Amino acid sequence: MDHKWIIVLIAFDDPDIAPEVIKERIEVTEDERMAAFMRGGELLNVLHEDSEQTAEGIRRDAEKECLR
Repeated sequence: MDHKWIIVLIAFDDPDIAPEVIKERIEVTEDERMAAFMRGGELLNVLHEDSEQTAEGIRRDAEKECLR
């Protein structure tokens, strides 16, 4: 396996910028926390399989939980 997925919450104190939960495919050797930080967010989850469909399901669940 060469890749993994990170689920990241991106939220700012600015009311004009809507918060969002994203998924990002990164190299398996890349540091997850640093990758989330570089995208301007907070790491919520790491998926150690290379399935976009599974990653999207986890992203949607996290979005429902975080952005109620």
